Amino acid sequence: MAMFRRRPAARVGDDLPDPTFSFLTVGEAARLRALTREAFARHGLEVDVHADHLRSDDGAGYGLHNLFALCHNARKGEREWPSIVGDHVARMIRARQGPELTELPPEEILEHVYIRVVAATSLPDLSGFGYRREVVGDLVELLAFDTPDAVVLMPDEVVSRVGVDDLRAAGVHNLLTEPFGGIEWLESGDVRFGVVAGESVHTASRILTVDDVLRRVHGEPDAPHGTLLAIPYRHQLAFHVVRDASVLPTVEAMVRFAIAGYDDGVGSISPHLYYRAASGALQQLTVHGEEGEVSVHVEGAFADAIEAVMPEGPPLDD
Repeated sequence: MAMFRRRPAARVGDDLPDPTFSFLTVGEAARLRALTREAFARHGLEVDVHADHLRSDDGAGYGLHNLFALCHNARKGEREWPSIVGDHVARMIRARQGPELTELPPEEILEHVYIRVVAATSLPDLSGFGYRREVVGDLVELLAFDTPDAVVLMPDEVVSRVGVDDLRAAGVHNLLTEPFGGIEWLESGDVRFGVVAGESVHTASRILTVDDVLRRVHGEPDAPHGTLLAIPYRHQLAFHVVRDASVLPTVEAMVRFAIAGYDDGVGSISPHLYYRAASGALQQLTVHGEEGEVSVHVEGAFADAIEAVMPEGPPLDD
């Protein structure tokens, strides 16, 4: 189908895009990495600096994308960077140090647990999350304990103590009762798709409860030909119910939407476009090449849906 291209790959140069964080220049990213390392040092922690994360002497890993996106979007520019970095590093350290989930009673954990969708590649190590569920592509479902300062992913030792089935049931319930946020409709020509956007850091995890989303928005969850989905970062879920030929231009628009949100949003999850069949099965539609190109693969259940809504439509190439 259509081919897209992300921002051009970076060349070495202080004013050119950083190879890891393309929304920053090489020089900006270097200055932010230095600021972050200094902020950790003020807390008595020495860290090794890598392109997209830091690692402390005790083996703990700290991702940089959220922090760098915050700084990129700072209204006062680089003048705000030291205070943003300092506050963010302090929160990361507090989140790493507590709460001590192994000491909390099960009923308190059940009250604050959420099912959470994250990208597996965003975590330094998955070995402590043996209970995880594969969702689609790089996405995995974990359990998270929501605190005032941070969301703490729950390790195997806590999950086994409380019970994975009870925790997941409570996590689904808590997600469904979380403030839903607002709906924005993005429309242009034949393109129309909705975006659930909210302050909740669990908004994107509603990809696991799509029927509830459709029921709230359309009054019923009926989508016999499936739904297009994107979760570029944690505060957004984009969706389009496949009904007619408008699916083709909407695919292209949602691909661009997912990439832009993933590149610039705080709490990035995925730059990909997904398809959810009426059965509930999820399928990743996009593939990203090494040179920044993005292709949409029309196959399997999604190809069947296209044929159903466009029985006499134009042929589609992978």
